Amino acid sequence: KSSVVRKLVSLYFFRFKIINIKPKTGRITPSQRVGIRDAVKKILMGSEIIADSSDGITIQVLINLVELSVDGAFKRMMLLAKSMQDDALIAIKEGNVELAKEVINSDDDVDRFAFYITRQLVIAIENDHMLKEMGFQNARDCLGYRVITKNIERLADHAVRISKDVLDYKKPITGKLFDSIQEMSDFAISVIDDACLALFKKNYEEAENAIKRANDIEKYEKKIIDGLRLNKNEEEVFRIRRISENVKRIAEYASDVGEIVLNMNIEKVIKKQR
Repeated sequence: KSSVVRKLVSLYFFRFKIINIKPKTGRITPSQRVGIRDAVKKILMGSEIIADSSDGITIQVLINLVELSVDGAFKRMMLLAKSMQDDALIAIKEGNVELAKEVINSDDDVDRFAFYITRQLVIAIENDHMLKEMGFQNARDCLGYRVITKNIERLADHAVRISKDVLDYKKPITGKLFDSIQEMSDFAISVIDDACLALFKKNYEEAENAIKRANDIEKYEKKIIDGLRLNKNEEEVFRIRRISENVKRIAEYASDVGEIVLNMNIEKVIKKQR
């Protein structure tokens, strides 16, 4: 990212509603203009360019708390990341290059939600009234939410990596080996669903169960490795190992989300025990 885009992202996080970008000397360069436009389109949710000339660019941030809650943004982000993973596997099964490219492009939308959530969390941490308005008990919960958001971003990143396999090899993976990958992916996604449900329900026990279930990913990985033993196609073996490694990481993120939900809700459990 260029220096000007980094500064723009910082101002967005610090909830400025009008951002004027002017060059120190001369004019805004074409590459800076492209960078700023891309940031507004792909990163800064709820922002629009309202004035654009070589002397300066003005951006207005239109979105506010009422229009899209943190929970609402998170749920949309989660749905998008999961559908990217589903589509990445379809692309693998069909050797579908176009679908793989769509998954890669969708990553920008996931990032936009993540930036928006981070912006709202900054507002909540600095303002007690907003903190309660957004449904958080304390600033520590906001930090927990930020780390959980990062884990969902990583889920999308792994869908992108799986899709890049299709672009690299342009060949499908089918049969029993693909079925094992699909089974492993469905399991990993179900665990991350459980962990996020525990987050919304503020449920300590469900978070604990999600963490325990995440460990079962090893069984799915073993099944894939066993299925590769007699495979003489080195390229396919390499691809499947790499894809299953990406899927395994999704279950690890589910476990991380579960751990954070435990930390966010431990006080309630202690009070019950008293």
